[in-house]
Amino acid sequence: MKTNMPVVKIGKITLRDITSYDYLDFYDIGRDYETTKYLDWGPFRTPDEALWTINEIFLKRPLYNLPVGYAIIYEGKMIGMIDYHTYHKKGNCGEIGFILHRDYENKGIMRKCLKEMVKLGFTYLDLDKVVVGHSSGNIKSKNVILNCGFKYEKEFMIKLKDNDDLAIYYAIYRYEYKED
Repeated sequence: MKTNMPVVKIGKITLRDITSYDYLDFYDIGRDYETTKYLDWGPFRTPDEALWTINEIFLKRPLYNLPVGYAIIYEGKMIGMIDYHTYHKKGNCGEIGFILHRDYENKGIMRKCLKEMVKLGFTYLDLDKVVVGHSSGNIKSKNVILNCGFKYEKEFMIKLKDNDDLAIYYAIYRYEYKED
């Protein structure tokens, strides 16, 4: 998988690689329990935890042939992240993850970002399949995923912070992808 991703502009939204300088905004997003409750990490307790995550997780991804991950910039501020965090060589498949600051939900921002990531997956990364999942209780993510044309693929149990949960995965295949 390519590790360098282009900067993308979608109206007032910019997708660009996350950098260490984004750690305070990332902390602001990730310190909220409601935002992170369906994830296997968080909430951040200190800004240093956000900085460590950027430096030790995201910025090291190219060592594993993965892109760093996009900061979602809206009106000059990082308000979320979206990334290809896993590559499945079998099937030439990229898996997307995303998070958005609660203050920016229900504005169509994540839907636009996810659609752009799917487009990049097929046109820039030359993937054959794009997958994305959510925990069973995360209805907001489910709605974004379904609104972007993904179709149910499979489900299985995953380990979250303190409990197990059902993860539900959806996919779009290259042969069925239609650009809006």
